[in-house]
This record gives sequence, structure tokens and C-alpha cells, in this order.
Amino acid sequence: MPSGSRKRTCYVCRMVLDNPHPQLGSMCIPCGEFNLAERSLSLPENISLKGKTAVVTGGRVNLGFHTALRLLRCGAAVIVSSRYPEDALSRYRQEADFDDWSPRLRIIGADFRAAADAFSLVQSIKRVLQEEGWTLNYLINNAAQTLTDPMEKEERAIEHERFLLANPPDDGKGVVVRHDYSPRVRGGDGSLPHGVAGEIPGRIAGPSAPQNTFLSGSMSELQISGTEKPAPSSWVQSLSDIPYEDVIAAHSVNTFVPLILIRELLPSMRKGGHIINVSSREGIFESTQRSSAKNSKHVHTNRSKAGLNMITETEAPTAWKLGVAMNTVDPGYMSAAPEYKQAYGGERPIGWEDGASRVLWPIARAGRQWYSPPIWGRFLKHYGAVRVDTRLGRG
Repeated sequence: MPSGSRKRTCYVCRMVLDNPHPQLGSMCIPCGEFNLAERSLSLPENISLKGKTAVVTGGRVNLGFHTALRLLRCGAAVIVSSRYPEDALSRYRQEADFDDWSPRLRIIGADFRAAADAFSLVQSIKRVLQEEGWTLNYLINNAAQTLTDPMEKEERAIEHERFLLANPPDDGKGVVVRHDYSPRVRGGDGSLPHGVAGEIPGRIAGPSAPQNTFLSGSMSELQISGTEKPAPSSWVQSLSDIPYEDVIAAHSVNTFVPLILIRELLPSMRKGGHIINVSSREGIFESTQRSSAKNSKHVHTNRSKAGLNMITETEAPTAWKLGVAMNTVDPGYMSAAPEYKQAYGGERPIGWEDGASRVLWPIARAGRQWYSPPIWGRFLKHYGAVRVDTRLGRG
């Protein structure tokens, strides 16, 4: 059927969407009502997390930012990690109720492309917990990477970070945990194995770099005119085209660092806690071998998310014995690669607030009388567990 004649379907149930929900236009009325009800569980008026402490990785923008905000407004103390901690602070300061919860917010700098930063983050988290008298209840592994920003964009971000550090605001003192961290382009010289950084073809300036930047050699040799057609992002590239930087960064950020944080922080977590690994459906088998959801594209993200899902499935029983429920959550379709920015009329089916509600749903539903005991060891999407049949693929 030609793409122009395809009937629109509900984002959740996939039935033909003849009568959209008035508030959630990507869904049918029953699915929209269900989503509104489940989303409301983690609203501040419906749940109090006073006395609880959460770690949210990648909490500067987008999903991580909105997840951390929701936790703070529900009364929790939140420790956020970010490559750009000063910029993260500037974004939280823009919230009208910043003064209400800023004493419970701590921001720690870390670049997950460098393993040393992950271990340094662990030590900083433990130090904050001890100094503040907090006990860790929730670990939300949200930080993720698919595309590598152009070097120029990273350099501008670092310059902005330095400016903010040199011109601190009057409010928000003590929110950023100062230690020996400083942001580096590409995570620093030690973040890539010897050879990958310049000798192996496939290093690029970023997802929007010109086509002539696919080459071996020093990054300083790249000349970007800004007038040439951008190269395709790694989301639409096949295995032989994806830059090694993207391959390594996706594994480090999406899989390796969450494993480190779980291993190091789980023993310190309080019984009744939750570990939430933010993943995606790209990490599970499809029902057909040539599914359009993958079809030989973005293998680096797919395999890193599959690895994260296997961390959940493998380690959830051990965590549960310690009284901690570990789950994977697919928060939904909230952003798109450059090639898909105009898909669906330029709008995504759900927003960041909706995604944050999905991430926090296992926490919000736990302990409520009308729900069964806490979910653990599951892949969750649309406020429920996804059935996976290993013989047939995704159910």
C-alpha cells in the first residue's frame, strides 16, 4: 500500500485510529484513557517520595531531566549525572519551583565514554550519600547514546561549561558536586582504544558531518565547510558504515556503565528499592527476520540495548533477593534521528513527561493495594510487561 494511503494506527494497540483521544492524539480513546490513568500514578499529588533518594544518569536534558524533575517534585532527593554539570544546573534553575527542591538536588559531572569517569561517579555518589545522610532507593540508568555529536558542537558545549563555571549564579550553591571532573571532547584521549582514534577508517566528526569526513587520520585535519550535504547518521547506517566511535560509545554508555553502577551501588541500596534500566524495543527479537524496525540498521544501538536487557534478566533475581526490583523500561518514541525529524508530521507520539511517567511507573505502582506485588526482571513498555517468545521473536 502506498505510504500516502496508509491508515493511521494507535501508537499503543496498533488498531486503525479513526477516533483519536482528545488529549493524546496518537492513541485511540481506550488506550489514551489507560495511559492518562497510569501516567497520573507518579504525579506529585498522587505519590510522596519524601525521604527517598534516586540516582538518575544523563539528567541534563530530555527524558533524564523530566524524570529527575518528577522525582524532585514528589519529594525525593536526586543525584544527577551529566557530561555538562554546570549547564545542567542552569536548566534546573530555570524551573519556577527551583528553590523548593534545590536543597535535595546534586549534580555530578561524568562522561560515560570514559570508564574512569564511571568509577569516579560511584565514589562521588557514595560520598554524597554519606555527607547528606541519604540512603539510595532508586537507580535509574537513563543515560544513552546512539549518535555522536560533531566535534564543533562538543567544543562549544565545553566552552559554555567553562563560562558558566567562571560565572556562578547566586542561587544553587552546592548543587553541583565539584571534584576533579572536566568535560573533554570525545570523553578524552583515553576513552578509545589505541588505533580506533585515528588509524581505523570510520571515525567521523558527528552525525551531521560532511561526507568527506569519513576518513582515517587526525581529527584536526578535518575541514568542515558547512555547505556540503550532511552524511547519514549512524541510525540509518549498516554495520560497515557505522563509525567505530559510535560503536564503542554506544556500548560504553548504554551497557558497560550501567553494569558498573549496578554492581557498585546495589549493595548500598535499601530494601524496597528499584533499579530501572532505560532501554528500547531494538534490544529484543522481532517477529520476522526482515523487520523494518531493524533491517541491518543501527546495529550498535541494538546490540547495546540487548546487552542492557540481558543485565536486567540475568541480575534481577540477585537484586530481588536483596529486596530491590530491577526492570527494563522502554519509555516510548519521544525523539528521532535527523532523517526522521519530519516523520508523523514532525511530532512524536508521546512527550518527555509521558516518557518519565513510564520510567517511574514501577516505582509508582509498588505498594499500591490494587496492584500485585512489585514487578521485577521484566521488559516494560506502555505500562506493562512485553511478552517475548524466543522461538517467534517479539510477542
